[in-house]
Amino acid sequence: MIRLPRRRQATPPALARLLIAFLSAGPYRDQQLGDLEEAFLARREADGSDAARRWYWRQVVKSAAPNLAIRTRPPRGAKPRSKQPMETVFQDLRYGIRSLIKNPAFTAVSTVTLALAIGVNTAIFSLVNALVFADLPMNEAETAVIFRNANAQLGIERGSFSFPDFLDFRDQSQSFEGIAAWRGGQWALTNGGEPLRVDGYRVTDNLLDVWRLGTVTGRGFLPGEDQPGAPPVAMLSHGFWIRQYAGREEVVGSQLRLDGREYTVVGVISPEMEFAELAEAEVWLPLDLDRASEVSREQRNLFLTGRLKEGVTGQQAYDEILAIGARLAEEYPATHRGWEPHAFLAEDGLLDSEAKTILLLLVLTVGFVLLIACANVANMLLARASARSREMAVRAALGAGRVRLVRQLLTESFVIAGLSAAIGLGLSRGLMQGLVTISNGREVVFMMAEIDGNVLFFTLIVSLITPLAFGLLPALKTSAEDVGAALKEGSARSGGRKGNRTRGVLVGAQVSLALMLMVVAGLLVRSVIQLEQRELGFDATNILSVRIGLPESKYGDDDARRQFFEQLTERVEGLPGVASVALATVRPVAENAARRSFEIEGQPPVDEADRPTGRTSVVTPEYFDVLGIPTVSGRTFTTNDTDASFEVAVIAQETARRYWPDEDPIGRRFRIGVDETAPWVQIVGVVADTRSSTSDERVQPMIYLPFAQNPLATLVVLARAQRDALALSGAVRNAVWSLDPDQPVDDVRTMEQALYDAEATGYALISLFVAFAVFALCMAAVGIYGVMSYAVSQRASEISIRMALGARAGHVRLMILSHGGKLVVLGAIVGLAGAALLSRLLQSLVFGISTLDPVTFLGVPAILGIIGMLANYVPARRATRIDPMKVLRVE
Repeated sequence: MIRLPRRRQATPPALARLLIAFLSAGPYRDQQLGDLEEAFLARREADGSDAARRWYWRQVVKSAAPNLAIRTRPPRGAKPRSKQPMETVFQDLRYGIRSLIKNPAFTAVSTVTLALAIGVNTAIFSLVNALVFADLPMNEAETAVIFRNANAQLGIERGSFSFPDFLDFRDQSQSFEGIAAWRGGQWALTNGGEPLRVDGYRVTDNLLDVWRLGTVTGRGFLPGEDQPGAPPVAMLSHGFWIRQYAGREEVVGSQLRLDGREYTVVGVISPEMEFAELAEAEVWLPLDLDRASEVSREQRNLFLTGRLKEGVTGQQAYDEILAIGARLAEEYPATHRGWEPHAFLAEDGLLDSEAKTILLLLVLTVGFVLLIACANVANMLLARASARSREMAVRAALGAGRVRLVRQLLTESFVIAGLSAAIGLGLSRGLMQGLVTISNGREVVFMMAEIDGNVLFFTLIVSLITPLAFGLLPALKTSAEDVGAALKEGSARSGGRKGNRTRGVLVGAQVSLALMLMVVAGLLVRSVIQLEQRELGFDATNILSVRIGLPESKYGDDDARRQFFEQLTERVEGLPGVASVALATVRPVAENAARRSFEIEGQPPVDEADRPTGRTSVVTPEYFDVLGIPTVSGRTFTTNDTDASFEVAVIAQETARRYWPDEDPIGRRFRIGVDETAPWVQIVGVVADTRSSTSDERVQPMIYLPFAQNPLATLVVLARAQRDALALSGAVRNAVWSLDPDQPVDDVRTMEQALYDAEATGYALISLFVAFAVFALCMAAVGIYGVMSYAVSQRASEISIRMALGARAGHVRLMILSHGGKLVVLGAIVGLAGAALLSRLLQSLVFGISTLDPVTFLGVPAILGIIGMLANYVPARRATRIDPMKVLRVE
């Protein structure tokens, strides 16, 4: 036991040492005590003992205050020492971190909730940034122009141009310093080893100049290398150079064997070229300008781009291209009437209207998710604020102003938001990788999204705004508490009716936003179900599909192509496990067949814009049997339909209904295209309809032409297997290589896989909407549960009195359920009104149902109501288990 000396005998320094030893967190330095003692002795001689002693203790308390965590009051008349701004910020930050550490459950739930919301917002913004905000990877992007050819009747918004069109625009326009063109292509790469099919483009020699792009190594195409007689040269894309040649610079000058022809590699294009629709290119070859005179104006397969002259605006270029298009329509009405060319600044023309709608929906969706998350955390903070009312009252009583209290509480919110942003960045990266995986890597826009400076800045802004969104209201309400009442009532306070009403409004908002997202997701899912339930029109099970593209250099004439495919069909039919084999231009439904216009015999000629149209596919006679497409009338193709016989065709039922509605089409004739010298084609049969594509709700007119009379170079081999179709892939490859060892065989898929791949991007987007809606629903349910649980805990004494006076458990449950049910019902009413407005954006995205589909608009509120009542029932059930005697005894 320590005995303190008497006060009159104890010197002030001795008492100071004892005070510091027992009360402070750290030692009081001897040097400081020595200085104080010398100052004390000097003041005692000058002012007297009592005045010196009072001064001395003030100095001791001031020095000990940081360790004692107490406030010191300045002497009367003296101005209080103001802390530096950063000092108070760090003090609030330290306290906020300690407060959150002491409440790990609250910190974890709020951080995870916000991290998920910030993560999905960051992921979607990275997509928006890549498509809208990020600068195009080219110099002087603001003067680069993309051309589009539109035809409203055919539903074409971003169409291409013919070779003669390109020459007309290049020669007649005055707004451009240069116009370049490109078209897609595929070639067989046979530089040793297994033959490989490469994708690429044939481009004019000025494309790199127009886009202000360079090369990593080597050079671009020189003027004249796209002219007849120029030596064959090629450029490699940066990605293909890295993958195939490991980035070796000695590839420049080497030989590239494409379709049996040798090309000299002159350069590697800079990686900036790999954006948007050009991202999948691997090899670049010069465009054959000498073939322009041979190409019909109806054959539109060129894409155009240009560079504005200095001082020319985008609107001027747009008007000029529109005027040139109008002149071409007057000069060539048969092929150009109905077509309307447009010129857009490259920064504005990358997205079509449907893509913009999807992007807008995604932005709205993730914005709603963030708002719901903020409302959820705000509700938790409001509940926590009531428990901290005594703490805030003590702080206010000790002199803390309202601004300081609000700042302290907001500091805690900023700490939560900062942790959430850090976690959300990692989640966003995983989400984008998941989208690429779901879409099978076939959607370029998903691969374009990346976390760059813009995305990081967006995440920073979100992490600064969200604390204000969810933390400001609780902070203001907490700091406005009555100090006297809080100190008297302690920590168990209800927050009053006003606080309960605020929490109820937040829950109602969560319910409304969640319902709107669920309706959007429900409409999209219902649309997909409607499409999936429609019959394909054929049997896609156990069919292996292999695309074969014969090089023109080796198979330049019709007889060579006929011979190769006939021999290939025979060899594949002879493989064990193969039931039957057919050839076709495209995989049905999974790929869109070419749309062609035609002229019906006996009808007056009309412009191309008013002509009948239909999708065409070249097939072999076995095609209808392999796919199980029944014949409605007439016959299908036979071996007698050769190039020596008259031209024949088989049409689908929709074609007959639309263009021969009141007559038998068998024996009728039509002519494809606008060339008056083209032969007439006689209809010999009508077969059942098949779906035109996976995403089109309407059946399109379909025309089938025999392969023997139309020997194309690129066809799909369709082999029906007796059991497992994919097991035939190796044998089919060997059959192809036994005929031509240089022929690539790389596009091998079952028909079922091809159908899925065709909708992979759509599935990825719908998965996003559904995931967001489910997440929002879960947060709304958690919000309802949290508010009702808190309400039950605050009304414990009321419930106990009711039960003590004889209230039955059922009545108590009903009382709690009715309160929560009002929140759900009011939120659902507002949400349905918002969903009706939001559904207008889905006009072009839903098929087979209305945007006000009654099943969705009735089913979604029913599901939300059930989940909401379950979230209400748990607290209501707990309320009936309260022991009235224990609660009242405490009261």
